[in-house]
Amino acid sequence: MDDKVFEKLKEINKDNKNQKESLFPEHEFLVSCLRMGLKIDDLKILTYVDVLKILISFCDKNEDTEQNETRDATQEEIQNLVARM
Repeated sequence: MDDKVFEKLKEINKDNKNQKESLFPEHEFLVSCLRMGLKIDDLKILTYVDVLKILISFCDKNEDTEQNETRDATQEEIQNLVARM
């Protein structure tokens, strides 16, 4: 796995010590992707590491906003992101 992703995940997990073990982690991962606006077709072409990088970037961006409101990515944003990979 990408070293930067691994380090960031360790940092996130260290900050969330009260987090309980997930019953269905694979499905929660899929739900998180769908909530971000990724489609199943997007997940077919992205690697697991690519999706983790997107999730980490998405979470970091939300923490920086003052109101911390969640918004869905537009299809244009997703296409631009995929085109850069």
